[in-house]
Amino acid sequence: AKIEDAEDGNNQVVVQDGRSGYVYTYVDAEGSTVEPAAGGVFQMSAGGANGSQYALRMSGDLASGKTVFAAMGMNFTDPQGPYDLSKYKGISFFAKKGPSSTSKVRLKFPDKNTDPVGGVCAACSNDFGKDLQLTEEWQRFIVPFNSLRQDSGWGNPRPRSVATEAVIAAQFQVNEKGRHFDIWIDD
Repeated sequence: AKIEDAEDGNNQVVVQDGRSGYVYTYVDAEGSTVEPAAGGVFQMSAGGANGSQYALRMSGDLASGKTVFAAMGMNFTDPQGPYDLSKYKGISFFAKKGPSSTSKVRLKFPDKNTDPVGGVCAACSNDFGKDLQLTEEWQRFIVPFNSLRQDSGWGNPRPRSVATEAVIAAQFQVNEKGRHFDIWIDD
């Protein structure tokens, strides 16, 4: 059940199985930059994995402030809300980085317990995720949901695992201070 392959040229995820969300970017308030611009319409980039025409791409520069980040994500529903992924065991996708880009990316899954949309969290945004190391060549990643972990030391609540029955989005985030990033995701 493909979430997005970028081939239709629009910023909506593949509409199927009750999914209807959109691709977007977001960025910190410390001075980091991201393209496509946060709050704007996400544009696909030419040159996808395995000879496909398009891919999801974000690029920019992270500031050197206290808490810096930039990300691209895909909401599963529109309007944004929980989506049941419990019939799946994980996610697979292709990813790469551009030249001179940071290689560290965190794949995150905001869910009913970590995203304010869920109405549960008191200290939000410590989403279950996994750190990835990208290269300049397309690589296939297979990430089982049971391998996802929250960052240590913060967040409320701190459940044992991602709530796959109520996931809000899939996000790819960078947060290395002072670094350039050029991140590509496909299929």
